[in-house]
Amino acid sequence: MHILVTNDDGIDSPGLWALAGAMRAAGAQVSVVAPAEEQSAMSMALPPQANRELRAIIPPAEFDGILAFAHNGSPVACVTIAMLSGVLPPIDAVVSGINRGLNSGTNVMLSGTVGAAMIGAMWGLPAMAVSLQYRGPEPMPWHTAAYAAQRLLPLLEQIRGHAPIVLNVNVPHVASPSELRGFRQTRLSEFFFGHYIDIALTPPGPVERAQIAFHFARERIPEFALDTDDGAVLAGYVSVTPLRPMIDGSPVRLELP
Repeated sequence: MHILVTNDDGIDSPGLWALAGAMRAAGAQVSVVAPAEEQSAMSMALPPQANRELRAIIPPAEFDGILAFAHNGSPVACVTIAMLSGVLPPIDAVVSGINRGLNSGTNVMLSGTVGAAMIGAMWGLPAMAVSLQYRGPEPMPWHTAAYAAQRLLPLLEQIRGHAPIVLNVNVPHVASPSELRGFRQTRLSEFFFGHYIDIALTPPGPVERAQIAFHFARERIPEFALDTDDGAVLAGYVSVTPLRPMIDGSPVRLELP
């Protein structure tokens, strides 16, 4: 299987290379096309491509042999280039991530990580987006999310040939895979980021001269049901949520590890 690995955090993200390594360790041929710089929250944007550049990248030494390119465009543009430009052999699946922070609830509509997987699914390929819970200054346990992605790789064959489906995977922030409680198929939570943002205008005075400060009020986030993506991750499970870019009403049941 030839897997395209991409992300929205950029070509230098350690999460991207942890994911590429996990896919290669699972026996897949791996190629990388990722944004040259961070392109978070781009969703499925495909900006005008005038004066855009695609350049070959020399991967880190431990990833020698992986064909890799950086593109100064969106995650969706990276996948589109990989599909249509002829710079890569034919692609069998798209895996996006590992994102720095969860993509759960309504956040999936903003996520460039999910958007990249979604465009791959619309090309008819099995696709997976992988995100890792963020906990401020604590080091990101990329290897935990890479382990989860590798365990879930066989699911791509389960969904091959179905209507477009993206497996949206969210992984708890735990130091070791042994600390994961397991895998759960979930639905999207009701989380909407807009309910937890406070906006302050400073200094007081004319609005047109004010600076706008955004504050994400994590302390107001409620508990979520265990059958949702947010609830499962907060309980220590890897959440796997099937997403469809097109609605056909068919249920999806996954045989999780």
